[in-house]
Amino acid sequence: MPEDNEQAARNTEGGSTPAINPFIAALWLLTVILIGGGAWIFANADTFVGPGSGGMPAQFLVFTFAPYAVFAGIAALISLLLWHALQWQRKRA
Repeated sequence: MPEDNEQAARNTEGGSTPAINPFIAALWLLTVILIGGGAWIFANADTFVGPGSGGMPAQFLVFTFAPYAVFAGIAALISLLLWHALQWQRKRA
């Protein structure tokens, strides 16, 4: 087992491309989807308005949750930028 750890350390040190954390990449993708999707819903709000036929239409629910999606996306964006700043500071120290 120690040989495997040493080999992995040599592979990460000698590689020309940095290792990408898949969870951070997925969080970046989710951030873009939340902000972009919420903005798209606001931009197309006039297409969501229309007569309803009893019950709560899906368009109304989507439009209702759009501000929360944008807020969650902005909060995730701020968190990601903070995380990257901390990682950059650790590499420089």
